Amino acid sequence: MAKKEFAKFVGPDGAAREAEAAKTTRLRALRLAREAEVAEEKKDAATREAAAKLEKAQSRRRVRTPHPPTPAGLT
Repeated sequence: MAKKEFAKFVGPDGAAREAEAAKTTRLRALRLAREAEVAEEKKDAATREAAAKLEKAQSRRRVRTPHPPTPAGLT
């Protein structure tokens, strides 16, 4: 029977590690920037929604009109 040979794990050299670390750093920076942009958009949307809600509430307010004075003879 032939002996099975398994491939040994060879750790990456220093240059490969640095390249992988740089790639990870770039991807993390992109992800954080995207998350910040989404958070800013949500904040803007919430502000617009609150302003619209306030404007709508103010336009629906009722104002009491004064009653016309009743004639003196009709009480």
